[in-house]
Amino acid sequence: MSRFRPVVLAISFILPIAFSNIDVADARPHRFTIDQRHSALLAKINRAQRSGELTLAEANELRDQNRSIREKENKMMSKNGGRLSYADINRIEERLNDLSNRIHRKSLSKRVD
Repeated sequence: MSRFRPVVLAISFILPIAFSNIDVADARPHRFTIDQRHSALLAKINRAQRSGELTLAEANELRDQNRSIREKENKMMSKNGGRLSYADINRIEERLNDLSNRIHRKSLSKRVD
């Protein structure tokens, strides 16, 4: 047992040093801005259309919905001096979540059929 003691001591000193470069911030989920979400959803629609999970008509309908959300966002901003209130942000996020779910459901329904 005594010959393993130096190895255990060495490992107990090396492990904390090896893992000291891990940043806690890396473990936190990334929070997208509204603009980033619009872009990500548009990219998702385009990928689904290219892969055949969405037809051209379905993809165009989803793009129109994304555009509509963007227009509502711009109206909200113009009424509030170029800024969005927290309530407005929540409404937009809910609409973007609904759009994301619609994209997902439509693309999955093609996989099942």
